[in-house]
Formats: sequence, structure tokens, C-alpha cells
Amino acid sequence: MKPFARKTPPGGAGRDVHVTFPSLAHTSEPRRPDTAGDTSSHPPDRFERETIEILKRISRRPIEPAPDKELLADLGFDSLQVLELVGELEDHFEVAVPLNDLTHIRTVGQIIDEVRKLFAAAGEGRPA
Repeated sequence: MKPFARKTPPGGAGRDVHVTFPSLAHTSEPRRPDTAGDTSSHPPDRFERETIEILKRISRRPIEPAPDKELLADLGFDSLQVLELVGELEDHFEVAVPLNDLTHIRTVGQIIDEVRKLFAAAGEGRPA
């Protein structure tokens, strides 16, 4: 940053005043970490891969879902698409998604975690 110097400030004749102007870069929305395609932390499992494929199929526009992406804000889903997604997930993974469980879900990662949990719980009730 370049300071701005004014030789005679109001009410302070004879003193130098240096004012620093902050960069305007801070006024834009902060960048989110880009984790799309980042498999260094963990390779995608069956639930992540298949849920992402279902999301791509349901979307009305080209999207690249990643675990940190929000359904509404980032992927542009509306409430009807969310219900369609629930139906597709139920059919594909043979689970029942209670609608009350959806109130806390915002991101793709939360959906994947919920499907894993429901699948594990459904597996406990299935005959071996």
C-alpha cells in the first residue's frame, strides 16, 4: 500500500499525516477452498461417486458437485429438485430418507454422510 501524505492537515498545521488506504481486494467474497477433484484426503467411495452422478443427472444445468458444495447456493437446486434427489437416492441405495432428517442438510458431503448412515442402518435390518 502506498501512503498518502498531506503537509497541512486540518487543525494541525506543520505536521505530516500519513494515511494508508486498504486494498479493495477484501471487499469481495472470500475464496472458498477448491476441493473439487482433490482426492488426496480420501479417495471417493461408492456413496460419494454414485451420489455425485445422481446429482449431475438431476440437475438442469451442467454442475460439478463436490462435498463442500451447497445444494441451493452453489449447485442451484430448488426444493423440487431436492425432493427428486431424495427419491433417486432412496431407489438407488434402497434406503428410506425421513424428510425430518433433511432440515440440517445443506452440502453434498452432508448428503453423502446421511446416505452412508441410512444404508448402514438399513443393512442391520436386512437378512444376511
